[in-house]
Amino acid sequence: MKEELAMRKSWLIVTASLIGMAPALHASDDIDLGGIANQGSFNSLVDQLGTAIAYTPVATAEPLGITGFELGLVVTAFDLDDDVWNQAVRDRDAPSLLPAPRLLARKGLPFGFDVGASWVSVPDSNISVWGGELRKALLEGSATMPAVAVMGHYSRLSGVDDLRLSSYGADLSISKGFAMLTPYAGIGHLWYDGEERAGLGFSDHDDSTMRSYLGMRVGLLPFMSLTAQADFSEIDSYSLRLDLGF
Repeated sequence: MKEELAMRKSWLIVTASLIGMAPALHASDDIDLGGIANQGSFNSLVDQLGTAIAYTPVATAEPLGITGFELGLVVTAFDLDDDVWNQAVRDRDAPSLLPAPRLLARKGLPFGFDVGASWVSVPDSNISVWGGELRKALLEGSATMPAVAVMGHYSRLSGVDDLRLSSYGADLSISKGFAMLTPYAGIGHLWYDGEERAGLGFSDHDDSTMRSYLGMRVGLLPFMSLTAQADFSEIDSYSLRLDLGF
């Protein structure tokens, strides 16, 4: 019991430290497409940003059930390509690692369905993103069986006048709990559409890509958990989520 309490205390300290760091690690400035050199650079920016804004729940595959509800705070760090992003931010000096705090909410519905929504706002930047998900449990999971779920999602960039960008996709995920630990993994496909609105003459760019992710949820208390996740796609990202669930 003492070892379990000590582990939970350590995870809480780590979470508080990372969340406290988020305002200090900020975007260098607003997105401003005036520095984009050519169509190829614009396409690369859409590829990376379209992947970055894609909805990810940072969650296991188990359904919440009809009475279940979760509210989470997520800090995600995106590994950016400096060559592209230095052209896209106003002061032409983008960070190599961009942190983005996010609020997530998810509600359980009948028949193994869950619905969720998220809101992202990058500090000191005009980047904000809203998104949502609809998830269906194919297997709800048990003491001997894993949980398996399929998810459809959509997200939209807002606050950036120069760029209209949306992302959508479908994921398949699996998880299996062991005491206070629940490892999980997922794979999916993303589609994104970008339209330049700064009058620079760039053609619209739309494309798609695969993404995969690995994560681990740690139960801290009956109503609190901490989840760490790594996403691998056009750009990689690393997330930490502190969650309250009922």
